Amino acid sequence: MPTGETQRSKRPLVITLFALILVMSALLAVPLPHTVKSSYVLTPAGTFTLLAQHDGVIGEVSAQSGALVTRGAIIARYDVAALEEKLPVLEQQLATLEKRQPGKPDWKARAALVQWLRALKSADAALERARKAANGTKTPALTAAEKQQKTAASAVVRATPPLGTGLTQRELEKKIAETKEAIASARSFIASADIIAPASGVITLTALEKGKPVARDAKIATVEDTGRLKALVRVPSGEAVLKGMGVVLTLPTGGTQRTVFGADARGDVAEAQLNNARGGLAAGVQGDADIEATERALVWR
Repeated sequence: MPTGETQRSKRPLVITLFALILVMSALLAVPLPHTVKSSYVLTPAGTFTLLAQHDGVIGEVSAQSGALVTRGAIIARYDVAALEEKLPVLEQQLATLEKRQPGKPDWKARAALVQWLRALKSADAALERARKAANGTKTPALTAAEKQQKTAASAVVRATPPLGTGLTQRELEKKIAETKEAIASARSFIASADIIAPASGVITLTALEKGKPVARDAKIATVEDTGRLKALVRVPSGEAVLKGMGVVLTLPTGGTQRTVFGADARGDVAEAQLNNARGGLAAGVQGDADIEATERALVWR
């Protein structure tokens, strides 16, 4: 039967063993550092689609497909030469109209103009028929049709009264409003003729060609955002990556760059964003990746 002294001598040993068990339990409860070897490839973080803002014709192209551009840079411009020539004429017409006083319409002159406009329309149709019949040769019928069309066109010019002459109050106000609208439309088009890069990146799939007509809202180019890149990291079989885990990417230059995953992995690939504002990296770069995690967080057994 153990004595009291024997029991007292065993007590420190029991306490020590109990403390050791608590420490081991704590160590087992704490996730251990864990690194998993993998690989990655860089892709653009986003792609912007560039749509035509107007119907029109491309006048100048500053950046071809594959070019690197910065956000806000002019990559093309609509052809506005005709509008720039027309705008001063419209402004002069408006000034003339605004000085006019409403007058009495000259119905006789108007009737003559309508008659000559009809004659010109008929002469245009006859000329077109004569050209088709002539099939590229100069025939007497074609010569006569050309003469008749020229005569009718000259008569229309002579019968057309000066701008604003003989207009009633309502007609004058309508003409002024139409001219103002034409001026505003021309100015707006000229002011927005520049086609701007929506982001810094590489232009791809461009349909921008000098002299090419484009329709409003038509897709004319895309810009791959190279200011931010996305690392697609392979998730090894049997393991899972969680949001916030770190990953170290080995770069082609021999250096490394660390980033974190923005979301839990869904499938065999996890995504992590990279800041590439200085342009040191490029889409398509591949390399090794070390996923930083803990055994508990990374491996789902």
